[in-house]
Amino acid sequence: MIVVTGLNEAQIEALVKSKASFQIHGLRGQFMASIKLVETKIESQGLKCRVRSDVKSTVVQGGTLGAVFSVLTTPATLTTATLTAAAGVGHTLVTYNPDYEIIKDYVNKKLKIVYKK
Repeated sequence: MIVVTGLNEAQIEALVKSKASFQIHGLRGQFMASIKLVETKIESQGLKCRVRSDVKSTVVQGGTLGAVFSVLTTPATLTTATLTAAAGVGHTLVTYNPDYEIIKDYVNKKLKIVYKK
């Protein structure tokens, strides 16, 4: 898989135009802006994309699963978690059959952009 270092807009646009899968590394301090940039580049080509988190990486490196389950013991938090899950399902339905999938890796501050079709 091709690796882009930082926000090289010309390279990202060329990869999206050629419908390639790639990764973007070195996004410290500009992580959210990079997600928006990639999303914009994909949608400007008339393609659909789905953005999701790499939960596996977060759980393995951060050990957050236990913390999440301990927090979910209170009823108010459980209601919030249910609403969040429902919103996630709604987003998945809206972006059904995307051309690209953008996978966020918060722990390592990198993106994996996968062409799906």
